[in-house]
Amino acid sequence: MIDFRYHIVSIVSIFLALAVGIVLGAGPLQNEIGSTLQSEISGLRDDKAQLNTDLELSRAEIERQDSYLAAVSTRVLAGALEGRTVAVVVLPGADAAVGEAVVEAIGAADGRVASTTSVTSDWVSTDEDIAAARDRTVTEVATQTGTDTGEAGLTPRDALLASLLTRSAPAGDSGPDDTTARTGLDTLAEAGLISLDADDFTRAELVVVVAGVTADGDEAANAESAGRWVDLTMALNAPSRGAVLAADVDTETEGVSVLATLREEAGADASVSSVDDAAGPVGIASVVFALREQDGGSSGHYGLAPGADAPYAPVPGS
Repeated sequence: MIDFRYHIVSIVSIFLALAVGIVLGAGPLQNEIGSTLQSEISGLRDDKAQLNTDLELSRAEIERQDSYLAAVSTRVLAGALEGRTVAVVVLPGADAAVGEAVVEAIGAADGRVASTTSVTSDWVSTDEDIAAARDRTVTEVATQTGTDTGEAGLTPRDALLASLLTRSAPAGDSGPDDTTARTGLDTLAEAGLISLDADDFTRAELVVVVAGVTADGDEAANAESAGRWVDLTMALNAPSRGAVLAADVDTETEGVSVLATLREEAGADASVSSVDDAAGPVGIASVVFALREQDGGSSGHYGLAPGADAPYAPVPGS
């Protein structure tokens, strides 16, 4: 049995150990300990300074490379989309700079941006009142434009938007004419479901969907919303000659990534292409070349994020 004397001895031993440590630290070991600590602190400071220097050099090198790639990209991209029309669809949460860079790159590749459509969050909302009003507008526009929204596997709203924005080819297309399609899109815009920027609107052969993250609810709700945006991307791909989902995952904030959802969803990644670093010159070039690849009947996933097939899309003729 442990008695009172045992506790007394234990406490005395602890204080003796502390006293010995204080005496040694203040006496014969004081200089040695101080010198060791000072040396370690100095070494850490030197390491930090070297790391900061290396970081700045790496940043400068990356900036030089990006500047060079941006300078030569116009020549590299020239002609890649000649004669092709492209619809740009911007989702909520997308990086505006990526959308602007995509539009500029399509022009540099001698393609034509037929329309830029920003879709609001109401498009995938599960709120009963919002969904009811949205679906009434979709039915109205489908009737107004004579659009069949009953394609298997697609929601009526996604099938409608795909029919209004895209076409498989200039000839032999069964969708509404450009004037009728523009009227339908204007009705969707008046209902607050989209906004449309198109001075000279035509239905396009190819599509770029610029995406970000969904972050308006809990994790389950965000995952569901991201899945609905993937469904829209798939719908836009169906009647057109191909779709590319573009994002910059390095700058994405907290939430569920639409691009990551696409790559994880079975079947979705087989026909739609994606680029996960579309903020930089390599990624932007990949968007253009992925469109070219889609136009030829192939697809792929490019960048450095999980699920990528290669760091960049194949350069035509290489």
